[in-house]
Amino acid sequence: MTGWSRLDDPSPQLLQQAAASFGLLASTMRLHIVWVLSQGEADVGTLADRVGGTLQAVSQHLAKLKLAGIVSNRREGRRQVYGVEDPQVATLVRLMVENLDAAETPLAEVRRLRSSDG
Repeated sequence: MTGWSRLDDPSPQLLQQAAASFGLLASTMRLHIVWVLSQGEADVGTLADRVGGTLQAVSQHLAKLKLAGIVSNRREGRRQVYGVEDPQVATLVRLMVENLDAAETPLAEVRRLRSSDG
């Protein structure tokens, strides 16, 4: 258990951790990687093909996501296979993307709201 109820406000430390996690997902490529991994495990080559990045760039993004505990990896023969560590993170990413797609929120409006956030 986390030590706070849903009726209480989360602690500043918990909010800081959440903001850091959202910050990691603020990268288009990292968000795309999590999106792909939310559909099932994949190796670096498959991820690079799907997200349109180089093997090196995808590997660097995976390292950051792994350090944050968002993705995990396991060895399968000679290759590393990655997956989303927490299914709730995958659900959050999918909901956000699907919600924005359904709402057809203009990108300019999202940027304006983000820049006005302190």
